[in-house]
This record gives sequence, structure tokens and C-alpha cells, in this order.
Amino acid sequence: MKKLFTTLFITTAIFAASCKKDSTPGQETAPEVEGNKLAPEGFNFATTKDVNVNITLRTNTNEAIAGVVVNVYNPSNPDAAIFKAVTDKSGNIKGKITVPSSLTQLVIDPAYVGLIRNVNAEIKGNATSIVIGGADGVSGDFINVVPNTLKTNSLTTNASSLTTISYPSPYRNTSEAVLNTSSYPLSLGRPKYLEATGDAISAELLRNVNASLPESSPLPQTHPEYLKSTVTSTLNIVEQSDVWITYVSEGAGNLNTLAFYTYTTGNPPARERDIRNATYIFPNASGVGSGGGLKAGDKVKLGRFPKGTTIAFMLIGNSWNGSGVNTGNTTYYSDDNLNPEGTASLRKHSVVLHDSANDLFLIGFEDLPRDGSSDNDFNDLVFYATSNPVTGISDDGVPPVDTGKDKDGDGVDDDKDAFPDDATKAYISYYPSENTYAQVAFEDNWPNKGDYDLNDLVVNCRYKFISNAKNQVISLTGDFVPVASGASFKNGFGLQLPVAASQVASVTGQNITGSYISRASNGVESGQAKAVIIPFDDQDNVLKYPDLSFFVNTMMDKNKVVGTTVSVEVKFTAAIDPANLQASAFNPFLISNKRRGYEVHLPGFAPTDKADAKLFDTSDDASKPSTGKYYLSNENWPWAISYNTSILYPIETAPINNAYLHFAEWARSAGTSYTDWYSNTAAGYRNTSLLYTK
Repeated sequence: MKKLFTTLFITTAIFAASCKKDSTPGQETAPEVEGNKLAPEGFNFATTKDVNVNITLRTNTNEAIAGVVVNVYNPSNPDAAIFKAVTDKSGNIKGKITVPSSLTQLVIDPAYVGLIRNVNAEIKGNATSIVIGGADGVSGDFINVVPNTLKTNSLTTNASSLTTISYPSPYRNTSEAVLNTSSYPLSLGRPKYLEATGDAISAELLRNVNASLPESSPLPQTHPEYLKSTVTSTLNIVEQSDVWITYVSEGAGNLNTLAFYTYTTGNPPARERDIRNATYIFPNASGVGSGGGLKAGDKVKLGRFPKGTTIAFMLIGNSWNGSGVNTGNTTYYSDDNLNPEGTASLRKHSVVLHDSANDLFLIGFEDLPRDGSSDNDFNDLVFYATSNPVTGISDDGVPPVDTGKDKDGDGVDDDKDAFPDDATKAYISYYPSENTYAQVAFEDNWPNKGDYDLNDLVVNCRYKFISNAKNQVISLTGDFVPVASGASFKNGFGLQLPVAASQVASVTGQNITGSYISRASNGVESGQAKAVIIPFDDQDNVLKYPDLSFFVNTMMDKNKVVGTTVSVEVKFTAAIDPANLQASAFNPFLISNKRRGYEVHLPGFAPTDKADAKLFDTSDDASKPSTGKYYLSNENWPWAISYNTSILYPIETAPINNAYLHFAEWARSAGTSYTDWYSNTAAGYRNTSLLYTK
């Protein structure tokens, strides 16, 4: 038995040292592709592109809006930003985003009340430029939104149809009252009776609006005092006054309608049917670029009202149908008792706040049932009322607006600041996003060709950046998840950052157990000019089968195991300009079988200082360091490839071009054709039987 065990151990050791992998040990064949070269010279198999983004935020009078955290999304994943930055004193953001090569547009969301949300921006070449706000509401490379189709609300009532709602005199119907021009077709619902000159909305006013009614923040938590039953939600006229309503913004997915009604102060309607007459203000209370035709500052005169009159509002949910108003839809009122919720404390759907500095009354509406799907931020429609004289509307029982707080003085208000007590930090961003991973996959037999299944080591990566209000990076955390190791080699995984090793203050969280990796006192690998971190030096420490067999998570007839996430935090000695820490410049690499000089990088990426340069241009490798050509074979095959997302990788010994049927065409086109070869699930794009799908 002892002799048998010794024989088996020696045989296994020889196999591990001399043969990388195969289902039949000792046999490796490269895939055959038509022509002499898989790809033309100069193509580095990049599946992503860098897009320059220029974002500007302005008031309707082109005043800069500073200190706003703007999120950018891939339209296919609206729940997790792929880029985040703060507007500077000029209201500008200039940055660079790494996205899939196939992506043609972005979604830009300032999440700032007074500005259009979720602007669709076209990527033109490798750039996009957008102005959100300004005189036009939105301009630049934006894609106009087609008005929403009518939706069915979760609450329905026909009570509002008992109220006669009319357009302001002399308009008798929608076709008379609403513009129908090439610039503003009828479907947008922009009224003809707007004042010739709208209001200038200042950055100071918008700051007050956002401090009072912050986007996506429940008002019961941020300002519970606004929702007390003793707080009025109406406008009470205390001396004869002319009254105007000015549109600020809307943050709703619905195409809502706003109207008003009046009654003698102290004698509110007990039931909806008690409101006999009402008047439309905004038949479609939606902004330009968001399914409507309104711009910030658009103004409507309600009329002249005697002392003792109360003005109340009604919001008819999702009622604009493109040619008129469906008055039978769920309606919410300034008078809480008329709203449909069963719980009295949830019946308030509007708040009125007094802004004494700007002589106006700010009004916010919530447009969904508060006992259901509402987010309770009360900014689904935001407008304000002004009067002449300014003392014509009572401020009794009306809470003051919040004017905003910035405790740490970094220029980002507390409600937008992820670190309101720390001036060195302002927000957290992720690459590729908070809920997705990028992926890098390797062949480990370099400089010899392998079987090109690109699964010898597969690692999912996600990077978290903590930045300050100047958009400089303070720290970086990489989460590295090993998902496959289709190899008998004991490979390590490294990452070279595009910054000097001396710029790193500390590195923590690495999984290093061997002696072939040496580290400097700050945690980076010693002897390197650039900062090199080694998340793990042996794949077996983070991903292995209980029986210690090879080809982990690459064979469908074996159980799947979950790897250990290695979370590495890198703190910098000083804040770093994001242009010098672009994710597309990150240089991941494999260390083959614990041989420190054997590094496998993505095509076109230079090795670290510890790579053995004598291996270049040997065996099957065609690297030419003098020309910048690295890690491509004589036939221009790569030894590594990366993605902006986590993909299904090939099973053992299945070449990637056989698993992904347009891979070769993409490569031959130098990346111009079939840019979605790995992400498209349509028929003819992949051979699922050759993909690891567990």
C-alpha cells in the first residue's frame, strides 16, 4: 500500500509540473480558424470602449448647479450606476466611462428636483455631451422620449368624474387649449395659456427644493413635521390677490394632470362629489424629455381671488392620454380626507412649504397610493405659488422650507453626501456597477499555445471607489471572485494599477500563503515601479474541489463549488485624479504555476517589472515589446480576454470560437462586427452545450 501511494503521488506531481491540462492528459490542440491569422495586427481583443462624458447642470437661466451627485447607467441595468461624479462650481462633470463596445446610449440621472431625470444620451463615436436644464430643459446628445402609454393605476375611482373640470376661459376643450405645433405636438400637452414670460428659478431655490423634498427619500423620515395632520396642504387667501402657479419639475413615471378648485376657507368639501367645478393647470404635468412639454419656470395665472378663499389642488394620476385627460383615473387632493387610503395618517398626498426668502409657497405631490407602491418622496410633481401682493397667501400652519445643510463643508449637501461628516469623502462608485462583475479569463500555458477554452483561471472582479467632492479617488477596494480553474497548474492572480507604487499607503486583504511573492511595507509587491497587488498567489487557496482534483467548475459532470471572495482594499497617500485610475487601464495578470517570471496578461498590456522578458517571442508567442505588441500568438490568438460583465465561459477543452459562434468573425473584423458576440443570446450566437452553465 505504501509503495502504491508513493507511485501515485509521484505520478501526480509529474503531471502537475509538466502538463497544464486536458481531459486526456498530455494532449492539447489549438482550434483551427480559416486563414493565417485569427485577427489583424494591432487588434487587442478589447470587448469594451472608453466613452468621454460631458455633463452640465444648469438652472433655466443657465446658472451653474454645483455639488450635485450625478449617476450614469447602462440602459440594460437601470438599478446600478456605472459612473458617478459631482458637478463642479461651473456645474460641469467631465469623465470617462468604460462600457461594452456594443453600447450605443447611456442614461444620465442627476436625481435632483428641478432637473429632468433619466435622460437618454446617445454615444456618438466615443463621447456624449448633455446639458440638463438651461432654457430648453435638456439639450445636446439626448434622445427624446416618446410619451408614455396610458397605464392602469393600482387604485381606481370614478369619483373625480363627478367633478366638472374645465380649461381656463376662453378655452373650451383640449384641442383649443393645448399647443399642436412641430415643436410641441398635441401629444405633449403643453398649454397655450402659459404666461408669456416664465419665472427664473435660481440655484438657491433648487437647493431649498432638494433639501425639503429630496429625491427618492421618504418624507416621513426626512421631514416628518411636514406630514402632521395640523399642517395645511392648501393655500389660504387672506387679502384679495392674484395667484400664479409655476412648474418646477416632476419625478414621476406617470403622465399626471394638475387642476385646482376653490372653496370658502373653513368649509372644505366632505366628499369628492362636493367639488363641482375645477380648472386645469397642467393637462400633462410632465417635462420636456420626460413625456411632456413643460419647462422649469413655466407659469400659469390662476386668477384673482377674494379674501377668505382657499385654493386646493387635485392630481389626476396618469391621466394624460396624448389627446386629452382621462378624468376617471385615481385622483389625489390637497384635502387629505378626500384621498382613498384606508389609514388616515397615509391620506396626505401634498405638502405646502413657505420659502420666505423667495416669497413663494412650494408644493409637492405624491402620485401613487401611500399604502402601496409609493416612495413617499412627495416630489412626483413640484410647483410653487406666488401672489400679488406677496402677503396675500397666509403662512399660518405652513412649515418653512429646508435651506440645506453641508456639515463637512465639502460643497455637497448632506442629503446627497454619502459621508456628510467627512470632508475627505463624498460618494461611492463602482466598476462595472454595484450589482455586477467584470470578468477576466486566462490560458496558462504561455508562451506555448493552449486549447483556447480560456478557462484555466476565470476571475470575476468588481471595484469600489471612494471619492471626494472634487471627484478624486481616496481609496479602492477590489472584490475578486474566482469562478473557474480549469488547470492542473497552481496559478496566482495579480493586478497592476496605473499608479506608482509610492502612491499607495496600504494594501490589506490579500490571500498570500507562498514565499514566491514578496511585499513592501505598504502591501504592494516589492520591486515594482507601478503598484502591483496580488489578490491571491495560489488558486487552490480560494477555489478547489474537496477531493483536490483538477478542472474546477469547467466540467459539467462534476459538482460546482463556490470560490472564496478576496476583498483587497488599497488606500492612497493622496487623492488621485480619476483620469489616472481608469478601470480600462487596470492590468490583471496570471502568474503561471507559481513561476513568478511567467506572467499572462491581456493582449497589448505590458508585463510588470518582475516578468521574465526572455520569454517573449519564444515558442508560440509573437510579442514585440519594442512595438507594444504583447501576449498574442503567431496567429494573433490571445492568452487572456476580459469583459465588462460576467459571462458563461467554455467547458473544458472547448475552444472559445466553437462555444461563441461569432467570436472569430469579431476577431477578424478587428472588433467592428458582432461586438455583442458574448452577450447576445439570440439563435446562432452560441453553442450552449460547450458552455459551463451550472
